[in-house]
Amino acid sequence: MLTDRTQRWRDRRNLFVSGDTMIDPSRYAVDIVDHTTARAFISDHHYLPRYPAAQVAVGLFGPGAAGRPALSGLIVFGVPATGAVITRHTGFRDPAQGCVLQRLLCLPSVAANGESFFASRAFRLLRLMRPRIEAVVSFSDPAFGHCGGVYAALSGAYRGRTRPRQVLRIAGETISDRTLSKIRNLESGHAGAIDQLVRLGAPRPRPMEHPRAWLDRCREAHILTSARQSPLFTYCFELTRKARRTGGALPRLAYPIRSDVLREQLGA
Repeated sequence: MLTDRTQRWRDRRNLFVSGDTMIDPSRYAVDIVDHTTARAFISDHHYLPRYPAAQVAVGLFGPGAAGRPALSGLIVFGVPATGAVITRHTGFRDPAQGCVLQRLLCLPSVAANGESFFASRAFRLLRLMRPRIEAVVSFSDPAFGHCGGVYAALSGAYRGRTRPRQVLRIAGETISDRTLSKIRNLESGHAGAIDQLVRLGAPRPRPMEHPRAWLDRCREAHILTSARQSPLFTYCFELTRKARRTGGALPRLAYPIRSDVLREQLGA
């Protein structure tokens, strides 16, 4: 559904708020939150309920019951699937100079322009917590009706669309290439990656079964299924002068519009 209203999520269901509402900054605060709190909030409300490989989580706190502040939004800055995500879209040679905005969520109680208010302050906190990070890459998924309007409002550099690719999914959730690589190659964290797939419905590996063979077995049983992921719209936020200079040679394209989202949804 395409609409001029602002899309929000609560209890993993999409809702919309009027596009002409304005946030009152005096009623909100933005602060770092612990990953346990952030993980529960994402699991309860976001359409992608799995908590990503996070570095910093930032919460938006608004009016709650009995006048107490309540968590009304969340931004999670995380680790990219590969270092190339950072180097390709920021121009930095060192992937540690960038991160990915993995989750951005505001509840329907927040006014329509809440995301831009929230994100601009979250960037400041990110720089305080991780001074080495100078740029943030983010993606919007037209399959869910997103073209990145909030990123345009924040003057993020639009880099274009990713290439369509085949991905593996379980229970409707895409499993990242990095997760699959950890499992196949017995890298650090592979046990947690296996647990993630088991929680989504995969059987546990058999005794003495190599994780690579286990993945093959899950695919043969159609537990892990192949699917085509449509192109994503890619943005970069250059947070420092150095980042703006470094990214100066990279594309800064005209922002996508609603018809671009519709074309992606129709598979054009």
